[in-house]
Amino acid sequence: MNELVKIKDLNLIYQSIDSETTALENLNLTIDKNEFISIVGPSGCGKTTILSLISGLIKPTSGEITILDKTPNTKNDLCGYMFQRDNLLPWRSIEKNIYFGLEIKKQCSTDRKEYALDLAKKYGISDFLKKHPSELSGGMRQRVSLIRTLALKPELLLLDEPFSALDYQTRLQLCDDVYDIIKSENKTAILVTHDIQEAISMSDRIIVLTARPGTIKAIHKTDFDSDLSPFERRQTDKAKGLFDIIWQEIQNEKQKNI
Repeated sequence: MNELVKIKDLNLIYQSIDSETTALENLNLTIDKNEFISIVGPSGCGKTTILSLISGLIKPTSGEITILDKTPNTKNDLCGYMFQRDNLLPWRSIEKNIYFGLEIKKQCSTDRKEYALDLAKKYGISDFLKKHPSELSGGMRQRVSLIRTLALKPELLLLDEPFSALDYQTRLQLCDDVYDIIKSENKTAILVTHDIQEAISMSDRIIVLTARPGTIKAIHKTDFDSDLSPFERRQTDKAKGLFDIIWQEIQNEKQKNI
């Protein structure tokens, strides 16, 4: 059995003094090892909330989430989180930024530091280790952020709009770079994005959510040739046809709130 993540009958209700809001309703999903999943949907449907639940940052109202049959929480190392901003510490060198997660987790052993440096060398960061974040481009900073996350050896990578702060050309290049790194390291990943083309170009499956309360409206397999890069996938007729389908599904959901 190749199952890594299992989400069963998941519900989340936000409570306030005088009201309650159902954010997610009856969500069911399984994700296999080494799969790349993207989650798309209308604004406010709960995409980032799902990542917060999977990481253990927040708890569901009901239902369950397991990663390798374990309940995720902030004390274990099941998940690595890559955010929209790289969150590199400006006063630290790139090398010390790469070690930062290890320090927080109290895992800064010689072996772990050597592993982080090996990743930096493997993915073109070794020449920048003594520099500071302000000396690097936005795309290079995000690559450092990914290496910092991988240094923790997580089972699952959670990518929350990691390319959205970058210009279009840098985004295209970084999509290829991040995809190659994740596949080379045999990692499972969940990407949250508003960019349908981005989701199509990188994913094995795309999860389309309904308007709030979010639940799964559709699941699309991409079935691209494994040799194609994300950039090359974008150019195919298959990608263009899938874009039209998903775009229309999201538009239909948006109409429900008008």
